[in-house]
Amino acid sequence: MSPGDVKKHVSARRSFDRDQTPLYGCLTGFELPNDSYKLSLGLTLRQTYVDMFAAPMMAFSPPVAPGTHHPGPWVAVRGGFSFESRVELCVMDDGKFDGFTASLTAWLVAALFRLRIESPVRLAVLGNMPFNEMGLHGQDAMAVAFEGATNHHGLFKGTRLQASADDLAFVSDLLPTAARLYHDDRFFRAFSVYDEASWSPTIELGTVLIWTAIETLFDLGSAQHKTKAIAQALSDYVSSSPADRDRAYNTIRDLYQKRGRVVHVAGKVDSHDFMQTYALTRCAFKKVITIGELPPLPLPS
Repeated sequence: MSPGDVKKHVSARRSFDRDQTPLYGCLTGFELPNDSYKLSLGLTLRQTYVDMFAAPMMAFSPPVAPGTHHPGPWVAVRGGFSFESRVELCVMDDGKFDGFTASLTAWLVAALFRLRIESPVRLAVLGNMPFNEMGLHGQDAMAVAFEGATNHHGLFKGTRLQASADDLAFVSDLLPTAARLYHDDRFFRAFSVYDEASWSPTIELGTVLIWTAIETLFDLGSAQHKTKAIAQALSDYVSSSPADRDRAYNTIRDLYQKRGRVVHVAGKVDSHDFMQTYALTRCAFKKVITIGELPPLPLPS
């Protein structure tokens, strides 16, 4: 490749549009039961094999020309990250939801799988071509990190699970509803904050974000006696019986009080408490999307 070709290739990589179609994404955390699965018109999952790894390196001399590599010797720095993907998502132009970009559509697919599958699902990389073709077309292949945070919090039963037919149907059936709800400002703010909690550097910050999402979802940010209001609203919403509601009320009240200690005195959060908080909140959002409407607003006091 000539220096001129190098410059053109580097320029193309820098101008990669992650909202172009078709857009391809690597999903981690699960495998497909079959070769492919059509989520909806223009949205398809396929089996793939992608291992992503990054180890920081140190170089001690500048590149000889823009867009070229640093000359050796190099020294590796301990650390870095790696992700394994066995599922590719393809977003065609007719797969984008109303008012959504291609990357936002892909994110919504990943977010719904995070609600359903108890493994670290992330949309790790976006690319401009099918990933199994990138090795053959390296000069034209472009890929950018998307959900690349070092941390990932959640309820995980394994690093990678096989998705069931019910798991795939859950996402396929609820995608249109989730996309419609996303245009509602209350749902948009609440669900975005909840999903962002997955990438928090600590479970303490994640806990604060999750409770912020609950306050937003139930519109209780300015409620008087907020602990009581949140415990009542969330326990009423996620419980299936009066006895279940009473138990949930006490648990939620105690968890929210512990959240207060994080905010006011920089208290620590027990991992079990974080998991309970996460599970209750996930249950609430699954119900919202399943029934297709937000919880009722609180009555004026």
